[in-house]
Amino acid sequence: MPSPIRFYFDFVSAYSYVAMNRIDKVAARYGRVVDWNVVELPEILGYHKATSPRDQPAKFAHNQKDFPRLCKINGLPVSFPPEVPPYGATLHRLAFLRLKKKNTALAKRFALAVDHHYFGLGKEVRTARQLRSACKHFDLDISIDEIKAAENDKLAHKALKRNFSQAIDDGMFGAPFVVCDGHTYWGADRLDHLEYDLKRKIKVPKGYKPFPLLSNFTERNGPLFHRVRNEVITFGFRADARHLNPREVVHGGWLTSFVDVAMAKTAMFQIGSDGVAPTIHLETDFIGPIKASQWVECQANLVNRTTSMNFVEGVVSADGTPVARCSAIFKVPYNLRKQ
Repeated sequence: MPSPIRFYFDFVSAYSYVAMNRIDKVAARYGRVVDWNVVELPEILGYHKATSPRDQPAKFAHNQKDFPRLCKINGLPVSFPPEVPPYGATLHRLAFLRLKKKNTALAKRFALAVDHHYFGLGKEVRTARQLRSACKHFDLDISIDEIKAAENDKLAHKALKRNFSQAIDDGMFGAPFVVCDGHTYWGADRLDHLEYDLKRKIKVPKGYKPFPLLSNFTERNGPLFHRVRNEVITFGFRADARHLNPREVVHGGWLTSFVDVAMAKTAMFQIGSDGVAPTIHLETDFIGPIKASQWVECQANLVNRTTSMNFVEGVVSADGTPVARCSAIFKVPYNLRKQ
């Protein structure tokens, strides 16, 4: 099993707010887990003798426009807080680390609640009572006593120092900062780069290569792969969290889109063309469920061809077990029609 993705953030970092709302979703699409590590960003900057963006007028002016734009792109509420806390965020960090010892998921929700309250709603989170209020607004039941206890939690203090040392060793110089399989990514927007690299690491059966001709829809739900063996082309994809319905199995809508591509391209391959064939009719019969992480492939065949239409049938399997059968009629492009 691959190592967890290390995610470094701080409560005084606006861009960490964006990243913490995306990082787990990105990782889950590729079967990865994320280890959240809070750090004291001012200490990281001090180690590198770097200045805060707030002390760089041009950069700060840019961030004043860039940050809300990035929040909107990611569907996050944004409201400028009164100020970046002049009092720091020591209690926030220690409370997170205290919670992380007990329940990692709870600690993550605490961090999300605090940043939602501060950067999303623009409300103060200076005191333990205000942190408690942020949690309540996020439907998170963490007592004020639990938050206050973090101030004197020796293990939480040690963890914060340990996170600093590990972050420096990992090359961190700003937040948010991500380490995955020896590669580093700085900034919330670099999660797109992380996803690009994770896509390239998807495990596929021998002989499969990424299929290059995709629409925006299939690109967002892919990648798709194809293999040519003995003049037979087969299409496949690795099922992940993006493809699942509320029952935690691959959504029929996505599977139908996949077989539409697979059968259309199979027909064109078998008549020696890489053109586009519009779909006239498509049927999919679902035989069994497909779960996340399974390898799904469609092997189809052009069973008949007329002057203007291609008739295709296919079978879908998940890890070798048939899960669907499909058939379709595609319009033959005018330049390929039989005379």
